[in-house]
Amino acid sequence: MDFVIEIGRRQRKRQAMHQSLLDVAQRLFEEQGVSRTTVDDIAQAADVARTTVFNHFPSKEAIALELASDTMQHIAEQSQALLESGTAALEVLQCAARAVLDSAINQGELAAAVARELLQSDPDRAGRASELVPVKHIVEAILFQAREEDSLRTDVPVEIVAERFTGQVIQLVTQVGTCDASKLREHLSVCLDILFNGITERSN
Repeated sequence: MDFVIEIGRRQRKRQAMHQSLLDVAQRLFEEQGVSRTTVDDIAQAADVARTTVFNHFPSKEAIALELASDTMQHIAEQSQALLESGTAALEVLQCAARAVLDSAINQGELAAAVARELLQSDPDRAGRASELVPVKHIVEAILFQAREEDSLRTDVPVEIVAERFTGQVIQLVTQVGTCDASKLREHLSVCLDILFNGITERSN
């Protein structure tokens, strides 16, 4: 019994430290930006050794991903609620895409850093990023619902459409902070128009 209690205590302490590091990093990211914040900065502000940070996160980008994961979970839950309420899947997709961009605009440099991780050429880093911030998974799930509603062309592979559209949205997010927000929203509207014309209509 003592051994079980000790394991539980250690796990709680680890979780508390993990959350503390997230909180400190978020504050520093907001105050001085992701690019100007180092792991040493986070360790110093949290009053821990540098190795302690690395015991919890392989990089500061991994911290950014975890901070962004809650937002993505919220968007996923909103999308699911809309689908369950009877909202058409393609309308839900528009709402989800705009929510992703709007939240990115609000998060600023943090969102751009997350987007760059999602586009990483290193498959391990990209895979970890997509697990924590599953934009493609959400888009794919909505498109499968659209297929069930017969609002999606039957000859269009859902997986490919999801991958292409997600890539466009993520590319837009990488421009957050360097491009005017209204221009980014305009670009997203064009992307949505192109997408819907392509997946709901067959060319003559």
